[in-house]
Amino acid sequence: MSGHFPPEKGRAMEDSFIDLLYRLGYMVYTGRNGTGLDVIAEFYGKPVHPTLTYQCKLLPPFFAPRGVTAFSLKAGDFAKRDIDELVEKFQKARNLQEFYLKKLEGMVIVTNYTKAEKEINNLLSKKVYCWDGRRLIFYSAKARAIQELWSRGPLQEIPIEVMKNSSYLIETETTGTLKNAILANVHTFIDDHNSKSALSSECIEKMLSYIYENSLKQIVESTQMDVQAFLKFHILGIADKTVVKNTYIKYARESRHPQVVFSIEPMIFQYGAAPWATLFT
Repeated sequence: MSGHFPPEKGRAMEDSFIDLLYRLGYMVYTGRNGTGLDVIAEFYGKPVHPTLTYQCKLLPPFFAPRGVTAFSLKAGDFAKRDIDELVEKFQKARNLQEFYLKKLEGMVIVTNYTKAEKEINNLLSKKVYCWDGRRLIFYSAKARAIQELWSRGPLQEIPIEVMKNSSYLIETETTGTLKNAILANVHTFIDDHNSKSALSSECIEKMLSYIYENSLKQIVESTQMDVQAFLKFHILGIADKTVVKNTYIKYARESRHPQVVFSIEPMIFQYGAAPWATLFT
């Protein structure tokens, strides 16, 4: 059974999804011009709404097409005919006159249901990305982190080049409680649904070293001030929380990051195991 629901429910999902795209840094094209496609958007690199006065530079989601993208929304599950319909509408839209339709490059089907890894990969082999319920919660958590950090100061998202499909948000500020020190809030996002990509101790250490070398060390050198770093790990797949925690603590206690003090423990969210836990943790 495919995900067709009453128009009111469909509009509610569409409105909320457009809001999510805005918060992730997409620009949404209004007016479908008879395409039948639910949402057409292109990554912009900064939240469109709501917007703040600080600078903000975001990366496009790793699991998404580049360029102008067509999104098909299903509040429930979807079937093969829904995929065939999306592909057909996508191809027809590319032949229309509007400039952004001629630039359509990719397709995403969006569902509130959680889909199996194999099904997501099968769709990707047909050049259709699938944002399922788990990934929607993951991206919503990212949108919330963006808004929270951006309200405090300039925000930047940086790719973690030593880890596939990974990045971190970093925001720095000075506070009255930390004299002669800078507070660095860091949220890492590992956007990989592959169940075979469980994070190892080596992966965590590489990530921490990369964040230090490419951001925290540079803050120390440019300001000559100490840095207090607070980290959160958002993992789309799975990880052994004990391994992540112990590796983090071991790295935090080492002396190879002078003038940078890490928080006692990181916060760890696993969306492959308990995506809803981020709402109460």
